[in-house]
Amino acid sequence: MSSKPNKTDSSGSTRLNVITRGGDTTPFLRGILTRSLQKVGLTFPEAFGVATLVRENLSANQTVPSENIRDEVSRILVSQFGPGAEERYRLDRTEPVWVKIFQENGEDVWFSRTIFRYRLEICGIPHNIAEDLAHRLHERLINDYANGINREDLHRLSFKMVLDQAGPHFARHLEAWHKLAQSKKTLLLLIGGASGVGKSTAATLLASRLNITRTQSTDMLREVLRILRPAEIAPELHYSSFNAWKAIATESDDETQAARIQTGFDRQADEVEVAIKALLDRAQNEQASIIVEGVHVRPSIIKRLNLESDVILIPVVLMVDRQKTLKQFFKGRSVTTRRRPGEHYLNNIDAIWALQSVIVSEANECNVPVVINEEEETNTMVRIFSVIASRVADAIALEKD
Repeated sequence: MSSKPNKTDSSGSTRLNVITRGGDTTPFLRGILTRSLQKVGLTFPEAFGVATLVRENLSANQTVPSENIRDEVSRILVSQFGPGAEERYRLDRTEPVWVKIFQENGEDVWFSRTIFRYRLEICGIPHNIAEDLAHRLHERLINDYANGINREDLHRLSFKMVLDQAGPHFARHLEAWHKLAQSKKTLLLLIGGASGVGKSTAATLLASRLNITRTQSTDMLREVLRILRPAEIAPELHYSSFNAWKAIATESDDETQAARIQTGFDRQADEVEVAIKALLDRAQNEQASIIVEGVHVRPSIIKRLNLESDVILIPVVLMVDRQKTLKQFFKGRSVTTRRRPGEHYLNNIDAIWALQSVIVSEANECNVPVVINEEEETNTMVRIFSVIASRVADAIALEKD
């Protein structure tokens, strides 16, 4: 016995019906889902594409429970836009009331607890406190601003809530980010540290939360320089940062091994720094914020940069405080990245540890903040966000003075 074919709508597409939690059956409407996805940050084409894909993937069944729709949306969001987009959708779809935020340019948006929590977290507020504040603010908006609120009033309300419940330190950070968004200042974020301490991971998270589209690894710059400057011209470029000393060491050297490691590293970093400076100069000229991360971002580079008045330079050095932790990071890298095996680094752990001492010592001399990276990634990012927010707040306050 053949199955009954699905009905089609006026456009010729298969009609999909949804069973609600109350047991009612309603047609699946792409427009409604599209608007819901726009509220959590997707553009119209992106949201419409997801809604279309949901209908196509589930159209084999004429009727599906609403839970299946939500699960399919979550799956597609994770695969196409990452877990952040899925989290915003998952959290925001449970909100009982949408509150509109009115903006001067007329492009009104909807309040999102997740996006607001992100805004609090870049102030250095721990995740659990930020989550609670976002929930409280949303309840306040539902009760007192159901018809909407303009952007400046929302900021004033947010500032007062953070001031009352988290304290003046974090309220100052929130105000600083708000002022920065209204300014034309450029952020130059520099993340240094020895191999394996978590620079790339931190840079990726910072770029996502701070909405910075330009990031650059100094390892990639070194790869390009290796092509332009062969081993006969710049042999130190053709080694890892922690064993570049092999390119210049001789049997008559009287230096200690630690001194050799530092000399080789500095020779290599001198070469890469030329490219780093070019990147930062272009970012300033184009007023485009950028994150540069890598072992070659030496703390002392801040003394050799020519900065425009509208630039906020924020250097940070990451480190680990135990060799055991560093070894664990390298072992994890072996599992997740086939072409970047951790064995090479584990075999040179003593040299990497010695290089970390060099970098941290230079950071202390140059008054560059040093953040200890722990195995608990969330705690590390809280400290990094706090360092960055403090520097932004200081720069904003200095401009006012």
